[in-house]
Amino acid sequence: VYIVMDSFAFSTDAEHLAQFETLFRDNYKRLSQYVSRRVPRSRVEDVVASSFAIAWEKFTKVENPSLPWLIRIASFEVANSDRKARRSNNEIRVEFVNNVAEVGFDDFDGAFVRSALARLTKTDQEVLRLVHWDGLGRNEISEVLGITQSAVNVRYHRALKKFENVISPVLNTSTQEGILP
Repeated sequence: VYIVMDSFAFSTDAEHLAQFETLFRDNYKRLSQYVSRRVPRSRVEDVVASSFAIAWEKFTKVENPSLPWLIRIASFEVANSDRKARRSNNEIRVEFVNNVAEVGFDDFDGAFVRSALARLTKTDQEVLRLVHWDGLGRNEISEVLGITQSAVNVRYHRALKKFENVISPVLNTSTQEGILP
């Protein structure tokens, strides 16, 4: 981030630089986690760096830069990265699952959760991930998605209901009804 910031240092004052550095330090890890769940590990640093570069360019024009604002920028950069990867891979798309729960003593590996989540639409997956994986509140999600908080609530509850319907048979594997075809 210093390389990006140094190239713009002549057009900013020390206060803006200090504010951006604080924003960077406070949010780098969470933004990296957000991005790492959406792109292959090999592209995470590039997407995060480009997201912060764009954030720096827009920093003085935004009233209240925050994590949701950064996530919104990163979501566009994730989409750009996916388009570039598809073009460079001759339209071959490989999906990676990152940040998988490690198998512990309770034998939970999260496979049934990932499987159920994969059966939902991308929109439903995104709202559930923003709530449960990224830990954002409804007002922050509304900022990320560019919709009202009421719309977030509706999307979340519908997505959660669909997730419940998809995961219920998976969770109840002890009976014949619980076995998926």
